[in-house]
Amino acid sequence: MKISVNEWKLMTMAFNNELNDALQQQHHTAQFIALVGRHLIPQQPDDSNTNMEFVFGKDILRGNALPKGMRVALQLSEMKISILDKDNNVKNVIALEGKTKQKVFVELAQNLADLGIDVTDFKNELHYEIPLHQLDKGAVFSLKNKNDFIENTNYRHNAKIILNEIAQHFEQEEPIRIWPHHFDTGAFFVIGKNEKGETTQTIGIGFAIPDSMIDEPYYYLSFWSENPIKGLEKLDALDAGKWMIPDWNGAVLRQSEILEVGSASGQHNLVKSFFNSGINILMDHFNKS
Repeated sequence: MKISVNEWKLMTMAFNNELNDALQQQHHTAQFIALVGRHLIPQQPDDSNTNMEFVFGKDILRGNALPKGMRVALQLSEMKISILDKDNNVKNVIALEGKTKQKVFVELAQNLADLGIDVTDFKNELHYEIPLHQLDKGAVFSLKNKNDFIENTNYRHNAKIILNEIAQHFEQEEPIRIWPHHFDTGAFFVIGKNEKGETTQTIGIGFAIPDSMIDEPYYYLSFWSENPIKGLEKLDALDAGKWMIPDWNGAVLRQSEILEVGSASGQHNLVKSFFNSGINILMDHFNKS
């Protein structure tokens, strides 16, 4: 039986320090795509010039198109940066293993220049900060355990599957993308507008890496409303995950909860039930408010 490239991949590894280190290395490597977007692609109001997409079947994060149609991509499980032409053919490859961030930046700039890209304005500077890692102190990229990088890549694969499914039920105004600052895969949908056509309510969906709120990877469902909504503390319980109200306007489903399910289809259905039940509860509550 042929397995579809967009079929859910069974998650099996409990999140630990080794998985977290691989995830942080991927986060730091994704910044090279963001740097290209920031300095070599016209700036957009929402900073979308720095974001990237996960490509099924190739397990890459692919950045936005440069003026000549080229793109910079990151092969997540192999930890290699590729420069693609306008037809997505690989032109140059930079292996990160054993190299510092500074060395990779210099190689990337040189490779882009060799392919005819003007790198005069290319700088190793971003307009936000991400959590520090030993890489910031001169350590080199290390694929000590490749399985950790594969598992983190599977996070992205599964996240795009489920978010695509949920997005089909909405008039999607924003594509599902990975944003380099928080390294989350996400999108949001407008569910309310006023008489002027201005947005008054939105729902956000996504997958996030550990942060100050949750200490492991997690799926999230968030909402925003221009006007206060009463009774949020009395929302019905979710089919999976939990509401974070009043600390945060949304709900989360932890990776550890997903790992309690032993089959790929079961994990897929659990995440789907988290999103579907949460969205239905919110929409029903908004409609009654």
